[in-house]
Amino acid sequence: MAWRNAGVNYTFSPNGQMAPPITNLTLTGVTVNGISLGDLSVIHGSGGITQYADPNGNAQVNLLQQNGYAAVNLQSVAVNEKGRVVGTYSNSRSVDLAEITLGTFNGANSLKRIDGGAFSATSESGPPTYGGPGRITGSSLEGSNTDIADEFAKMIITQQAYSANTRVISTGNQMIQDLLNMLR
Repeated sequence: MAWRNAGVNYTFSPNGQMAPPITNLTLTGVTVNGISLGDLSVIHGSGGITQYADPNGNAQVNLLQQNGYAAVNLQSVAVNEKGRVVGTYSNSRSVDLAEITLGTFNGANSLKRIDGGAFSATSESGPPTYGGPGRITGSSLEGSNTDIADEFAKMIITQQAYSANTRVISTGNQMIQDLLNMLR
């Protein structure tokens, strides 16, 4: 809906009364959101309108009172066991500022590793489940999330592969030495 000038200027005298008084106004061809409403009549009543809330020109001033706390400064931020970021203010009041949502995966070992120890979901890990078991501990460093048994198994396999490769190189070296001895 676009604004359209109705062709009438509302002006007010120094005492707040409409000058000249307009008792009614007809708006022709009014359309709102594509729906034609036809002609509308705006009737201001017998007293007309004023720039005040009262048709007699009386203005009422309301006294507003504070119903909250005075201005304060944020002193500290901490994370509680429920994963809520709690701000403590200079008036000793604590307020929950945000919440860290804890998500778990059915196939946590199938998450895809991203930069900096972050992980993302894969089709094998499934979507995250929120509100499951677990807790968040503030002001602490996360321990290793490496499966030590899995890493030892990989290390043993790597050592055996290294030993086998050194034997192949030693055998190849011995064969070359034997060949050179036969040529002399």
